[in-house]
Amino acid sequence: MGIKTSQSYQKEVLEKYKSEKGREMSFYLAQPTPSQIREACLVLLEKRKSKNDQKILNRFFQFRNEEDRIKEIQNFDGDKFKPIVNFLKGGVKKTHVKNIELISWLIDFQPRPLQEYLKSDSSISEEEPEKLEIFDEPNDEKEKKKQEEKKRRFEKLNRKEEEKEKRTKRWRNIIISIGVAFGITMLILGVQRWSSYFPKNNSGDFGCMTWADSLYVVVSCDKSPLSKYGTQVKPLDKRELKNMRRVEVTAAYDFFTVTGKPRIWYYKNDEDLYEYFTAPGLHPINGETLKKITPYIIHKYVPVHTNKKSSFAQ
Repeated sequence: MGIKTSQSYQKEVLEKYKSEKGREMSFYLAQPTPSQIREACLVLLEKRKSKNDQKILNRFFQFRNEEDRIKEIQNFDGDKFKPIVNFLKGGVKKTHVKNIELISWLIDFQPRPLQEYLKSDSSISEEEPEKLEIFDEPNDEKEKKKQEEKKRRFEKLNRKEEEKEKRTKRWRNIIISIGVAFGITMLILGVQRWSSYFPKNNSGDFGCMTWADSLYVVVSCDKSPLSKYGTQVKPLDKRELKNMRRVEVTAAYDFFTVTGKPRIWYYKNDEDLYEYFTAPGLHPINGETLKKITPYIIHKYVPVHTNKKSSFAQ
């Protein structure tokens, strides 16, 4: 076996941990966290309390009141357990001697502490152990500055990420707001347009129409069932109101569109007289279906001219 040193002490403590994961304390130490390290210390406080163990605990926790060590461990800064966690998980290769000492206590490494371990090597004098505590910890100014610079870079990166997330969230909210506003506007316009196809209610407003000799006129719905024209009052149909007319025609009337579609529909009444209308559908009075004009009807029944005075040459 080689000469025992602080480095070999650290190596042997770590090897014991890796092989046993704390053995009886493996519940806390197999996958350690700062809070689990704290809990393990509380569990072992009254179990492992030799004189040397008291030195290890005092050095690490720096108890102010020996009577209330449990409370002091409970309130101990959790960040101070992080170097131990990092070392056990392989995040760092070295750590301060006080951390190694606490680990040796937690996993019941023997002999401990470091001084007892070094004394077991006859080639080392009793004065030498104090000189061999050389575990690294970022206490020197250069290492502290390096750690602080790394922390600043990390914090700066976090701030950039937070600002980016805030900008993304702000734009997302703007887009959502625009979308909601657009949706509401389209909904209102849609409702208005949809409602325009329906007659108004029967509360006395002009939501109905009736036939008045040669066209439909708007009337109040409370005039139902018959208007002053003696015709049926029915719900307002804007298209029919606009397009349906009874007209007088002559052979010179423009009966068809350029594509051959009819412009006139007709109805033959009980007196064998022909009535002509400008839209298809039902007869405004009797509800009979109107027929579209044909060349035969034009030739057979449409007069060459009207009987109005203006139709004859002077």
